Amino acid sequence: HGCLRQLEGLLRVLKYPGQVDYSGLSKGDPSAFLPIVSFTLTSFSSPLAEHLVTAGFELSGKTDLRFTDTVYKVLRDIFHYKPVLTKQQFLQWGFSQRKLSLVCDIINLVLKKHNQLKKPKVRRSATRKEGRGEVPPNEAVSLL
Repeated sequence: HGCLRQLEGLLRVLKYPGQVDYSGLSKGDPSAFLPIVSFTLTSFSSPLAEHLVTAGFELSGKTDLRFTDTVYKVLRDIFHYKPVLTKQQFLQWGFSQRKLSLVCDIINLVLKKHNQLKKPKVRRSATRKEGRGEVPPNEAVSLL
């Protein structure tokens, strides 16, 4: 039940809009996990979704098997993460604790990557001006 509570908290952080099938999650039903993984990788973060497309990963419009194949490639190539379950185990009933743990790991990896990909606009513009040798406006006045 600890993993289920952790997942609930992470879904609140993601502002997950869908219905959560807690009964299916506790039984290890893959159809309860796949929408959460799909939302996390494709809809939660625009910067991450763009990053995945740029890296050549297409996650929408696929069968469960093809989607899971691509998710595992993303975990390996983008996040350098090796899941404890095989793709076949993920797509069958059971293994609920390990699936919950895997989905929590995916959400945490996505949150971390999302924060890395967010562009801090203020810092970049200030750094750019200073990098070109220009005097920032507030210092220009003090030189007069």
